[in-house]
Amino acid sequence: MGYNRYPSPLECGITMLTIIRAFVVLLLALLALHCQAQPVEFRVAFEDKDSYDHTGNGSVVPEHPGVLVELVAMIPARVPNLRITFSRKPWARCLAELEVGAVDAIFSSSFKPERQKTGMYPMADGKPDRRYRMDTKSYSLYKLRETPLEWDGTAFSHVQQGVIAMRGYAIIDDLKKSGVPVMEANSPDDAFRMLLAGRADGFAHLTDFGDLTLRRKPELDRVVKLPMPLATRDYYLQISHQFNARHPELAPKIWKALAEARQAEGERLAAKYLKLYAE
Repeated sequence: MGYNRYPSPLECGITMLTIIRAFVVLLLALLALHCQAQPVEFRVAFEDKDSYDHTGNGSVVPEHPGVLVELVAMIPARVPNLRITFSRKPWARCLAELEVGAVDAIFSSSFKPERQKTGMYPMADGKPDRRYRMDTKSYSLYKLRETPLEWDGTAFSHVQQGVIAMRGYAIIDDLKKSGVPVMEANSPDDAFRMLLAGRADGFAHLTDFGDLTLRRKPELDRVVKLPMPLATRDYYLQISHQFNARHPELAPKIWKALAEARQAEGERLAAKYLKLYAE
């Protein structure tokens, strides 16, 4: 005669434990999928001065935002689930906000050892890895035609008042190490006005931007550029330590994606913006 066998308490416990384990595994898988689906916000700040690297002045990011802005905007195509938001600020503020983690990255930052406490650079063997640079730029010295200031590539001569540099720019340290008095300006327009007024011997500025200003402003026809560059530097997307602590796997991917974008699109974008500014 047949009969119904009921599971023992032990068997019931094992079955329930199996169900709970399966539920936990499923829940963890769903949570992992949810986390992967959530984009990581990447807050990028850059300078609020007009150039073909970042066009326009002030806090607004215009329709044609500039060479470097466009390159950074290409990163999410190569780094899934990254969402970039841009903001514009004075350069000194960009550096200050990067250090405290108020922004996740800034550009474009030349390498200075002391800036490593402010944020991270792509490094190899204790040096910045220039494979992952954003750009390479030179500084030049601009002066009035009649001013006796000279620079022979290694030393200054006929310095009487001093040289102007943009506030927060790396060239300031180079000038001070050469024994040159430095006056800091908040904008290239302010610097050139000081130069025209005879309040300084020269203005040390990024060559591309200085040359562009001279071409666009006929009132600066008394200003000339000395032939020897003051310095040549690589520039990087500098990432905050706080962002790297939250997402340690992302910084290398971001720098790699940016290098790929520069190699693929850098020349095209440079030609595009040189044409726009020439017009």
